[in-house]
Amino acid sequence: MQKIIVPFLTLNNGNKIPQIGYGTYQCSGKELVEGIKYALQIGYTHIDSASYYKNGLDIRVPKREDIFITSKIAPYEQGYENTLKTCKKILQDLDTTYLDLLLIHWPGSSGNQPNSPNNATVRLQTYKALEQLFQEGLIKNIGVSNFLKHHLEHLLQNCKIKPVINQIEVHPLCWDQATIEFCQQQNILIEAYSPIARNDPKLIQNQKMIELSKKYNKSVAQISLRWAVQKGFIVLPKSKTPKYIKENFEIFDFQILEDDMKIIDKLNQNYHTCWDPSTVIY
Repeated sequence: MQKIIVPFLTLNNGNKIPQIGYGTYQCSGKELVEGIKYALQIGYTHIDSASYYKNGLDIRVPKREDIFITSKIAPYEQGYENTLKTCKKILQDLDTTYLDLLLIHWPGSSGNQPNSPNNATVRLQTYKALEQLFQEGLIKNIGVSNFLKHHLEHLLQNCKIKPVINQIEVHPLCWDQATIEFCQQQNILIEAYSPIARNDPKLIQNQKMIELSKKYNKSVAQISLRWAVQKGFIVLPKSKTPKYIKENFEIFDFQILEDDMKIIDKLNQNYHTCWDPSTVIY
């Protein structure tokens, strides 16, 4: 297999991140171990995880510095002290001395209703802990996940260190232009989770996507991933099957024409296959 060269994107603090990562949501046990092992074997150097996944993630590599590892603080782990404890547990569980990236997984926190202003208060406490962990060198980069424009505006008004990443659901049927444009203005990179819409038929069987698939001799999944890459997003595809782990990685050898990018852009319908953060009002 010819070696695939994965682009690196530069974060707003000067650090770099591979533009594709291997997602581990809903993977566990032997299939998770084998999936990561195969992903690393074919060239992935970026693993996306979260404490919420509770999947016993085990990443064993010859050189820790060659792998970019992300984890996340779950809603039930938020708060200043809780976040500090959770980070140290994540480090222990992963048998590493640092994380490359730690995110707040959700703008809301456990024990608070989605319309409670307390969510914003707890969020800031959590982010303050991330800043502390960054200062201590336990985390190389800090960021957020599922934050919309108004969540980010509030955070930026109150934080000392700007988040480098906002990880949100992005695929041709769902891309929040207001949030994405705001992040681009603030030099906060977008990470696309569920970038193939969890193989939802609305995407995989979409006639326009099928036509483009035939035109470029690539799968609909590859067209979706390539579209996101050309928009400057980091993509985090997830699969348990070696064939698709490999296929998801083979997206750097072709270019979607500008007119075809516009066709894909028009498919947006705010169709979430995971969670919708607009429920968190504050």
